[in-house]
Amino acid sequence: GGRPLTGRLALYLLALRAACQPPDLGAKSPPLARLKYALEEDWTGSQQHGHPLTNYYQYSLGVLALCVHRRHVREELIRRLLAAERHDRFGHGDGHAVDTEAVAGLAFACLHQARLAHGVLASELHEAVRSVARKLLQAQGPDDLIGNVFSTPLALQFFIATNSCESEPEYSRARDALLQSLDNFTNPMAISQLLPALYGRSYLDIASMNCQGERGTLQPISPVTQPTELGNIIVGLVVECPKRLCHHHVLYNQSVTVPAGSSLLDVLEVASKQGHHAFTFKTQDSLYGPFLTTVMKVEAKWQERRSWHLLSAPNTSLQMGIADYKPHDGETLILRLSKW
Repeated sequence: GGRPLTGRLALYLLALRAACQPPDLGAKSPPLARLKYALEEDWTGSQQHGHPLTNYYQYSLGVLALCVHRRHVREELIRRLLAAERHDRFGHGDGHAVDTEAVAGLAFACLHQARLAHGVLASELHEAVRSVARKLLQAQGPDDLIGNVFSTPLALQFFIATNSCESEPEYSRARDALLQSLDNFTNPMAISQLLPALYGRSYLDIASMNCQGERGTLQPISPVTQPTELGNIIVGLVVECPKRLCHHHVLYNQSVTVPAGSSLLDVLEVASKQGHHAFTFKTQDSLYGPFLTTVMKVEAKWQERRSWHLLSAPNTSLQMGIADYKPHDGETLILRLSKW
């Protein structure tokens, strides 16, 4: 079958713990057992390919979720993550690498604080926590964000979890910068990472929650209706592919008219129904919503570390996914097949 559901299972188990729900109640296939199996699949993949079948972000989430539930994590699984951190396998300083670094750091901190490792492994975890702290501080930019606006909440959670907020002035600067950037947070996954950090909490705190006397406090509220934006906008849509992979460098270059307030996904949908210049695309669901897998019949092959990179012309990477980013009138959006 496809790749293991490590990240999704991990988030589900973290959510169950946060909601004071037992993880295995009445389940034919208990999620904790499924997560352990998914992590083992990921680990086997990392033996064969040098990286997990999912990615180190999901792998780290899996280790973190097992730790939060105080379940044993096999030493080889931990050592694979320690080696990846030590050898800088998480990426090259972009937001995604900071996300992964922070979640791996949370996993290391959890394992160390819960005393789920002993002897040499415990001291290696302690050193890994310090290493993650150094790398996250190095990733703080002139805007005081750590990586980018969406990786900063996880980085702040790491500093909260390791009780290093008081000793790191960079923490206060990053938190203040984040408070100025809250309008960027519309994706539910990103909001779920932001809220604990704003309240001075981390995912590690749910391990020690007292669930006795917890009442059902989730009351439905009436949805707030957003004012409808009037009129249409015109957006340029360009698809670029390296010449060694495609006959033509530019596979598509057209203007698309959409209602104001449309997402990039809406733009792609309209383009696919537009006249004789047939635009085609396929998406796949992910933890952060849909992402592009195939554009103009060219597939981004995960095994070859290729993905469709989203840019605003001429060369600004989009930090949101296709369902969240809302282009403005006259903007040109580029879908570029890139190595990662």
